[in-house]
Amino acid sequence: MTKREIKAIQKALKAKGFYKGAIDGVRGRLTNRAIIDFKRSIGYRARSYMGPLTKAALFDGRVDQVTAGRTKREKAIAGLDEPKWLQVARSYLGLREYKGNRHNPKILEWWIKIRMPFTDDETPWCAGFVGGVLEECGIRSTRSAGARSYLWQNWGLRLSWPCVGAVVVFWRGSRTGTKGHVGFVVGRDQHGNLMVIGGNQGDAVTIKPFSTDRVLSYHWPANDIPYSGGGFESLPQVNSDGTLSINEA
Repeated sequence: MTKREIKAIQKALKAKGFYKGAIDGVRGRLTNRAIIDFKRSIGYRARSYMGPLTKAALFDGRVDQVTAGRTKREKAIAGLDEPKWLQVARSYLGLREYKGNRHNPKILEWWIKIRMPFTDDETPWCAGFVGGVLEECGIRSTRSAGARSYLWQNWGLRLSWPCVGAVVVFWRGSRTGTKGHVGFVVGRDQHGNLMVIGGNQGDAVTIKPFSTDRVLSYHWPANDIPYSGGGFESLPQVNSDGTLSINEA
């Protein structure tokens, strides 16, 4: 993070009454404490990490209600029980593609990590997100831009049920077609939908409800053990408004 970026964060935190120090661009104890206090005030996990979700809340006032709505117990359980790749995926909540001629450098970085030649964030990037997150955790992905590649390559351990952290593949357009979507399972909502964190969901990394009718397959990294016995009813409840995801391209 640059000195200029830190100054902007300090100014925003000071304006909201959380930071009492100098606007010096130095990320020291006072700055980190202010970040933690700000995140705690909006219901986010109280740590000094400044991801896209925190920046959106600080600079634009956009608080993600799925994250903020989790209870202290749910946040504690998530931090302990969620697989490392899901925790990394959550850190990118709020990251979105850029409009116009600029492209989000993180999405471009994911393309590189999965050995894809794309140099833009306009190519559907849900598989770039899933693959990039897995590769960041030292887990080999399918190294493909195709969402259905996890199904076609029979990636990892094929599951008969959903569990927290599982890679889930959906059909898009037609069950028998080639288009799809891929993300990570985070839970179920009160309407009976699967809650999934994924990239390119409304042009951003978000958590959205999906109908289980669209599921093609569930997968787990080959050298790891699923965190739970699995089954839809065993998933933690993540409240939503029930509006199903429809924009994934």
